[in-house]
Amino acid sequence: MSRENYTRRQARHYEERNYHGDALKLIKGLDKLQLYELYEIVTEKLNYGSTPRRENELLAVKKVIEDQKGLDPQRLQRIRRGRSDMAKEGARGEKAGRTTVHRKKM
Repeated sequence: MSRENYTRRQARHYEERNYHGDALKLIKGLDKLQLYELYEIVTEKLNYGSTPRRENELLAVKKVIEDQKGLDPQRLQRIRRGRSDMAKEGARGEKAGRTTVHRKKM
């Protein structure tokens, strides 16, 4: 056996942090509108690559918000899915609205 196996040990990192408790403290004083905005931010940030610690924090906040009573589950689902293709194209597309100005003929 080579000596390298014993000298190159990797440190194992055990998380003792309570992500759920931290997330509960974070959303404690927020009203419904702020919770929806925070949920939108969290779902957007989860799409990006991040460290495992950051991802655990974001997932804990997302889970705590989903478990809150009084929030509309359909609205949360809509935030999760994003806008439909039709809505994305129609919002600010090239041909949105009237392209020529209507002028009175004289």
